[in-house]
Amino acid sequence: MSRKILGLDVRNDTVSAVLVRKGIRDAWVEAHEQVRVTDQNEIETAVSESLKTITKNMDIAGSACAVSIPADLVSFRNINVPFRDLKKIRQILPFELEPALPVSVEDLIVDFAPVYLDDQDGDTDIIAAAIEKSQLKKYIDTLSSFNIEPEIITMSGYPTALCLAHLVRIPENWLLIDMGADESILFVVASNQICLVRPLPMVSPNSSGKKILPINVRRTLSAAEEIYPSDIQPRHIIVTGSGVDDPEVLRHMDRILKIPVEPVNLAKATNVVKKIRSNASWQPLLMDNALALALLMAESIHGINFCKGTFIPKKESTARKKNLIRTGLLFGVVLILALMSIVLDSRSMEKKVSALNSQITRIFKTTFPGIKAIVDPVQQMRVKIEELKKKSTFFGRTYRTIRHIDILNEISKQIPREMDIEITKLVIGDGDITISGQTGTFNSVDDTKSKLETSGVFRQVTISSANINRSGNRVQFRLNIKL
Repeated sequence: MSRKILGLDVRNDTVSAVLVRKGIRDAWVEAHEQVRVTDQNEIETAVSESLKTITKNMDIAGSACAVSIPADLVSFRNINVPFRDLKKIRQILPFELEPALPVSVEDLIVDFAPVYLDDQDGDTDIIAAAIEKSQLKKYIDTLSSFNIEPEIITMSGYPTALCLAHLVRIPENWLLIDMGADESILFVVASNQICLVRPLPMVSPNSSGKKILPINVRRTLSAAEEIYPSDIQPRHIIVTGSGVDDPEVLRHMDRILKIPVEPVNLAKATNVVKKIRSNASWQPLLMDNALALALLMAESIHGINFCKGTFIPKKESTARKKNLIRTGLLFGVVLILALMSIVLDSRSMEKKVSALNSQITRIFKTTFPGIKAIVDPVQQMRVKIEELKKKSTFFGRTYRTIRHIDILNEISKQIPREMDIEITKLVIGDGDITISGQTGTFNSVDDTKSKLETSGVFRQVTISSANINRSGNRVQFRLNIKL
């Protein structure tokens, strides 16, 4: 789906309009028109008459619009601020500019563009531009009478410089001079950044007046060197505008400044516009700035824009309100869903906790059926387990920790193989062991008792009985061992 964009370049002597159709891939100039301003004393009336002709010859309905106004209405300042936060810069900028401006800052619309040429510690160089609200309102009111609500309002020449800096690969530093009939605008560009803007008035509109232009350019470059410590000396000069009508003026500028000078054709240089209708009547030097205005919107290039505060277009203001409402509604829906999720999770957790408590109570009743009063089953179970552990403890360890195989191994180690001992019965109980057997002599029974007592596992060994058997040649005995 294509989009219509109107670039409207309003100057003291002409009003130029370019209607660009921007598609998904390509852009083309659908229509263009330029009207000469005859009465410069009543600029509002002159602009209104020019717009009548433009709207008659061009179908601008439904198009987005970007406008440039004469640069002599705008005050430019280069200042340095001690931080890089653009929001902070916007807040303090009016107070920084106020001492250097001829009118109260409350009567001005101010915007700026940052310049990042040097790696300064937390500092930011900016170009600030200011215009009187009353002057801006005259143009906006005139445009509104034709149902034109610009989304961008900037100054003449600036859109061309922005497009060249963003859309054309120019590696060296360069100048753009937008030459009008009675005034020129100089743009110093370094590292693809506009770092200085200065209007350059001419003494007279004829060739002799224009020959003074190189002197003013040289003075401006000298001032720029004092502002920026880095090298911003231009390698070539690009010119545009209705004032570029005398080749001798360009040759004179080349000789004086010792810098190559060449005119620009923005449509060819950017390679964004693929087609221009009525190509025969297209004059690049006259239409480039209006074309650049349309390209700023088509390519989403941002720069100094005086559409701020009360001068924001109604359509844009309404769209912002709708977006805020939509965002608020979306936030409300997300908040409600989040609360619902929390409530559902809480209920699910309560059900799980209730089920676990019921399971714990059932296990407690099954394990300890004799306990009827159940207050805290977990704590009560812990107490009961500790009581059982204490009952089964012998010398700091429980009998359950002594395996039967370990008891047999201990008895085997303590009784030597050469002893005539025959064990006929071994009973391991809770904390005690009973050994029954027979041997050759009563001394062997005493020796067995003594050896078992040396074990660290057996606490006490007692001879329960020792008697001669019926055959009269063997002694039957019984030993009781405490663990």
